[in-house]
Amino acid sequence: MSVRTFDVSAEREGRWWVFTIPELGTGGQTRSLAELDSEARAVAAMWLDVEPDVVAVQVAVQAPAEALAEWEAAEREDAAARAQQTTAAIRRRAVVVQLRKTMSASDVGTVLGISRQRVYQLERTTPPTATPAPRDRDETEQQ
Repeated sequence: MSVRTFDVSAEREGRWWVFTIPELGTGGQTRSLAELDSEARAVAAMWLDVEPDVVAVQVAVQAPAEALAEWEAAEREDAAARAQQTTAAIRRRAVVVQLRKTMSASDVGTVLGISRQRVYQLERTTPPTATPAPRDRDETEQQ
């Protein structure tokens, strides 16, 4: 017998995760998301009068809109901060490179208030790109 897959929608209501299986017109509830997959499969199997191993579910968790909006705002702020850090690094390196044309590393360090080793580090560092690489989306995925 082939496995039949159902879409399941889940959202938090009080202390419970309430889920619906629209195709079957039924649903249920669990205390945690960790239990939701197996519970939804069990409900679907019971509804269809089949064994749970022939039922699969694809769960979509509905998060509160306010929480998602706040998370996305924090992501935008984080991206802006990374861009500013990249710009600052480019500028610092440019200053060191410019000063090194006429001064020793020790003198540059003294002028800028950094160590001679830091001068060498900045001087030899490959300039960062103006646009930082995007971060992994795993951090923002809902569970």
